[in-house]
Amino acid sequence: MKWFVRRMTVGVALAACFSSGPVLAQESFNFRVTSALSASHGQWQGFTKPWMEQVEEKSDGRITFTPFVSGELVKATNEPDALKQGIVQIAAPLLPTYDPAMFPMSEVPMLPLTKSSPEIGSLALKALIESDEPLMDGKTFSELEYEANGLVAIPITISEEYSISTTGHRFETVDDVQSVTLRTPSRIHEMYAKNVGINSITMPAFDLFDALSRGAVDGSFLFISDWTGYGFDELFKYTVTDVNLGHFASVIALTKDQWDALPEDLQSVMLEAASDQITKGAQLWVDRRQDIMAKTQANGAEFVPVSELAPEVQELLMSGMEKTWFDYIDNLEQKGLPGKKLARLWRDIVIEQGGDVPDAIHDL
Repeated sequence: MKWFVRRMTVGVALAACFSSGPVLAQESFNFRVTSALSASHGQWQGFTKPWMEQVEEKSDGRITFTPFVSGELVKATNEPDALKQGIVQIAAPLLPTYDPAMFPMSEVPMLPLTKSSPEIGSLALKALIESDEPLMDGKTFSELEYEANGLVAIPITISEEYSISTTGHRFETVDDVQSVTLRTPSRIHEMYAKNVGINSITMPAFDLFDALSRGAVDGSFLFISDWTGYGFDELFKYTVTDVNLGHFASVIALTKDQWDALPEDLQSVMLEAASDQITKGAQLWVDRRQDIMAKTQANGAEFVPVSELAPEVQELLMSGMEKTWFDYIDNLEQKGLPGKKLARLWRDIVIEQGGDVPDAIHDL
């Protein structure tokens, strides 16, 4: 493999290098790739890196990549502008959950589930992005979320399902739960936290280590297999598992103009490589979770299934799930968006992939 992670001085501006003329099948492409994730992050290691390797191999070198990781070229949430300005050609990943103003429906995979896994969630996300079901004005999910913003989204591995972790605060009583302040990664987790009486502060994962270290928050909604990507394995000491508080979804994104400049055979190479890598990336999350739990338990960390908590604590944590779905639907509908249609579509896709949803959502 010929690409390597490049280091650049912050503030260097790169101009777009693609002409607007016709693109012939024999042309080659070198794509600058931005990632807010570190090179050791599970998403990078489990999906993006092997995806790039496969694309380079299957394209016979007609596509090559120059990646920039850890937000060194483009800061997290600035990816859409960087793509449109030609600073980079690929965002890997684009983080729509952190920009609900531009991508108001992309949080839907964050809705709490009663059964899921990284593989179920990843295949469900792929099916959602590829769905041809119209949601509003004859347009599909991808047309409303990505094409409307001049982007093309390629489905990638989703996160492991979310748990609740703290730096040591235990959930032995309802008062214990309702006295903590947790970081929330999305509006949906804000809704859930409100529904169960948890204080919350919303921030990206990139800012969480400092907040935990300073005691600004007591813990976070987060998935265990992501801890080592940010150093959280040093801080989290108590985790409630098996609550399935949704999945964090991201995508690989290009501008539509850039995508349309690619010959169809190279488009196919990129899409086929993504399909090949999705479940492999999901397995990495499973393997990392097991490894992280074993290592941190040896250092005193506790992992407590929700079923082993006091009945009143179980009831509190589980009761917020259904209401969160309805709150999310209402939030979208108030903005003139197809909240109920989107929720039904996501429900049906999750169940089709082998997952399940709270009881009331079956009758939605």
